[in-house]
Amino acid sequence: MEKNKLGYLYIILAMVTWGSIGLIVRFIDLSSQLIVFYRVLFAFIFLFLLVSRSQELSLIKLLEHTILLLATGGALTVNWVFFFKAVKTTTIANATLAYYTAPILATILSVLFLDENLTKDNLLALALSFTGIIIISDISQLSFSGFKGIAYGLLAALFYALFMVLNKFFKDVSARVLTLGQTGVAILILLPLIYNYSQPSSLKSWFLLSVLGIIHTAVALVLYVKGLSLSKVQDVGVLSYIDPISAIILAALFLGEIPSMMTVLGGALILSGCYLVWR
Repeated sequence: MEKNKLGYLYIILAMVTWGSIGLIVRFIDLSSQLIVFYRVLFAFIFLFLLVSRSQELSLIKLLEHTILLLATGGALTVNWVFFFKAVKTTTIANATLAYYTAPILATILSVLFLDENLTKDNLLALALSFTGIIIISDISQLSFSGFKGIAYGLLAALFYALFMVLNKFFKDVSARVLTLGQTGVAILILLPLIYNYSQPSSLKSWFLLSVLGIIHTAVALVLYVKGLSLSKVQDVGVLSYIDPISAIILAALFLGEIPSMMTVLGGALILSGCYLVWR
């Protein structure tokens, strides 16, 4: 398989996995900050055990990229926190639409700082996918009253875009080691935010948090970082729109939330954009 196609496959697998986060989080009765903290904690522990057994961990290699590691770990964490804040302070439609400006921002940054060429196909794919998100978000639910929430969503998008672009500057660091370092940074950033929060009280919550940490954070993030290293940032941006498509399909299968015809249309536009990238 071609190098870029393999990268696309990694990204798609990560997006399909992330699409099921909503199913998991719905059954965890904790604050968003605490959920994010435990997802990175379980991810860090899992990756540390995995990397230690394979003797892949090289602290020297990581320390060579200290500033970059802090920047990407910080961007990843701030992205998650701001997105949860957006969801809590404005409509889901507003939060989703604001957040998925990230691929557009990432495309602009990739042209400015990575010298990636912007092709007509990339522009068309991005336009189709973002139009699909507008439709899926349900225009009737958009509101101009939640400016604070929209601002949170846009900030989350900016830091997501920065995470994508900054990861391209890492050289000779494996995806597993890199993700281990980034989740470690996330834990340090989140520690002050969870002070005084109530802890999980049931085995069910602990189990779901471990699944969220190991599968949805450690495994999916390694796939994402590996795919990002093999692909153009703007291509990864378009493929990121598979995340909400996956979420819609899983909600229909497991929660009985049947999508409307407009949602199906939006999904078709997103898949058309993704096809252009794959082609």
